[in-house]
Amino acid sequence: MVFSTAVWGGAYPFTKYLVTEISPVTIVAFRALVGSLLLVLLTGSRLEASDFRPGNIWKIFVMSVLGVSAMQFVQARALTYTSANHAGWLIASTPILVAAAMTLLGERLGVPKIIAFTLGFLGTLVVIFSRASGPAASLPSAHADLIFTGTCVAWAAYVVLTRKWLTFWRQTKVTTLTMLTALATMLPIWYFSGKSGELADLTAKGWLSLGYLSVLSSALAYWFWNNSVEGLGATRSSYFIYIEPFSTLLSAYVLLGEPLSPAAFAGGLLIMAGVYFVNTGRHTVPFAGVC
Repeated sequence: MVFSTAVWGGAYPFTKYLVTEISPVTIVAFRALVGSLLLVLLTGSRLEASDFRPGNIWKIFVMSVLGVSAMQFVQARALTYTSANHAGWLIASTPILVAAAMTLLGERLGVPKIIAFTLGFLGTLVVIFSRASGPAASLPSAHADLIFTGTCVAWAAYVVLTRKWLTFWRQTKVTTLTMLTALATMLPIWYFSGKSGELADLTAKGWLSLGYLSVLSSALAYWFWNNSVEGLGATRSSYFIYIEPFSTLLSAYVLLGEPLSPAAFAGGLLIMAGVYFVNTGRHTVPFAGVC
C-alpha cells in the first residue's frame, strides 16, 4: 500500500518532465499499452466472451474515459502550466469529492462530512490561487489548477461507479478491462495524430520517466493496491492517501527542483485535514489510488 501511494505521488513530477519531450497523447497511449499488458499477466484476469456483453461494454468504456484515457491526457496537459506540487495536493481532495458524490446519491450528511467539505473547499482554493516562483506563478497556473481539479472530479466519479457498476467482478479485473479499453481507444488516436515518431527522439531521462509511469504507476501500483485492499479492507486502506502528496513534494524537488510556496503547503494541509474528517464518520469513504 505504501509502495502504491508513493509511486502515484511521484508520477506527477515525472509527467511534468515528460511533457517537455513528448505529447500527452503519446504518454497516455504508451502507458495504456504497457500497463494493460502487465496487468493481464500479473492479475491473471481471465477474460471471457460473456464479459463483453453490450451492457458491460458501455460501462467499461465510460469508466475507462473517466479513470484512464481522458483523465491522464488532461492531467498531462495541465501539468504543462502548473506545478507538480499543486497537482499532488489537489488530487488528495479525491476522497472529499467521493464523499460529496455519495451524499448527493442519498448517503447521510453528518457533521464530520460538513467539516471535511469546508476544509477541502478552502484548501483547494488556497492551492489554486497560491503562487510559486518561476513560470508557475503566471495566470495560466490557476487555470491549469482548475482544470486539474476537474480531473479529480472525474476520478471521484470513477470511484463511485466502481461501487455501483460491475460489482460482480473483482476490482483487479475491472482495472485491467478499463486499461485495455483505454489502449483500444488511444492507439488509433496516437497513430493517426502523427505522434508515433516521437518515441524515437526520447532521451534517456525521458525513457526513465515513461518507464516509471508505465511499469510502476499504470501496472505495479494498481496490482499492489488492489491486492492490499483485499487484505487490509477499505477502511484501513483509505488512510494511505496521506502519503501521496508528500511523495509528490519530495520527488518534485529531487527531479525538477520545484519549490513549494508556503500558501500551497497550507492549502494542502487543509485538504488533508478534510480527508481526515471525511473518514471519521460511520462510513469510510472508499479511495482508489489515482494517477
